[in-house]
Amino acid sequence: MKCFNCGAELTSDCCDHCGADVARYRRLIQTSNAYFNEGLDKARVRDLSGAVISLRQSLKINKRNSDARNLLGLVQFEMGEVVEAVSQWIISKNFQTEGNRADYYIDEVQKNPNQLRMINTTIRKFNQSLVYCEQGSYDLAIIQLKKLLSTNTNLLKGHQLLALLYMKMDQYDKARAELEAVLDIDRTNTRTLRYLKELDDAEGKRPRRQNRKEEEIQTSKDSIAYTSGNETIIQPIGVKDNTGLHSVLNVAIGIAIGVAVMWFLILPAHQQMTSSELNDAVAEYSDQLESKTAALASLEAEMESVKAESEAAVQMAGEATDKLNAQEGLLKAYRLFTETDPAGALEQLESMDKETLTDDGKVLYDSLFSQVGAEAVADLYKTGYDAYRAKDYTAAVEALERCYNLDSTNGDALYFLARSCHGAGDTEKAKTYYQKVIDEYPNTKKATDSARYLAGLQSE
Repeated sequence: MKCFNCGAELTSDCCDHCGADVARYRRLIQTSNAYFNEGLDKARVRDLSGAVISLRQSLKINKRNSDARNLLGLVQFEMGEVVEAVSQWIISKNFQTEGNRADYYIDEVQKNPNQLRMINTTIRKFNQSLVYCEQGSYDLAIIQLKKLLSTNTNLLKGHQLLALLYMKMDQYDKARAELEAVLDIDRTNTRTLRYLKELDDAEGKRPRRQNRKEEEIQTSKDSIAYTSGNETIIQPIGVKDNTGLHSVLNVAIGIAIGVAVMWFLILPAHQQMTSSELNDAVAEYSDQLESKTAALASLEAEMESVKAESEAAVQMAGEATDKLNAQEGLLKAYRLFTETDPAGALEQLESMDKETLTDDGKVLYDSLFSQVGAEAVADLYKTGYDAYRAKDYTAAVEALERCYNLDSTNGDALYFLARSCHGAGDTEKAKTYYQKVIDEYPNTKKATDSARYLAGLQSE
């Protein structure tokens, strides 16, 4: 453990090198490490959501704990949240530039373009699924989530949302399978356990089917009634069976009915058969045509959807690349600053687009810019003044002009900028800067000298 004040190794609650009281600082570092160890233990038994909580608490106490931040990135990567994982590793690189395992993790992600495309596709499809859910298009949301999980099987949010959709559609077995897939990755995921409890309650409320095929419903001395499936059968009791006479009568009546049916129904129906078959053929052809037209429209819509998804994926890939480049640029500026090149660091920061950084990156950018600016002003003034003394007026003008643009309250930089322009032969700029010295710093030696030089230029 190193002293926060001077960087010396600590052996007690008081720094042997600078004498700073580090008792509370040591306790904070030890507490952060304890939370890191707790998160490591949870990650080993696949309690990933618990590990995230412990590791975030460790970083809340000590944001420079690179081991905790790298492990948090690994846990988030295992949970399918790749963008959050890469963000943690980049922040870790900013705090520890040498010997940081985060370099390896970032290189593994960057050298695999297919994985980057998969990340962008995962984010887009999950967001599109949420839009479908808000619109009530649950079938489309399920299709999108299935495609998403086929490429990123560890995305816990995708499994949980798909399980909710299955529960919405009373497909409880499929919902349970998705939730169990989450528990295979994160064994104590609180949200998943709550969904399983709701699923158990929902399955317990489903009505049970009637197991008996037949149930007697009414009896009396003359008949008995019972149900068989969906039919109610009433069976008389004690009725005499006259089957012989009834059979003869039934045959005679059947012959008569058959003749009548032949005369009045079959013959007219045969005459209409040709036209009926023709109408049926036309109707069948119309149905086939409508079915194929609907299928064609569906394929065209799916083609448009795939085209839009491809364009969105290309755009998101470009945005992800810009963010990674911005983080690398911020890291380069920090390295230049630590290598005592504040002017180079300032130039690097000015060339970057701050809006492409993450929230943590923007905080680091503002902090670094405020430190670099002050040192860059002093460095540029010294460079410009030395060039003026050496009569290298061109270099002096360039350095002093940048210095004055960064700090317009630096009167010395303004005065020697005017003198350098005068020496370089740029009389118009020299007049302008001499006049600024006179106006902004009256009653000073710089103003008196500037007035004398300005009068000499105006008389020429």
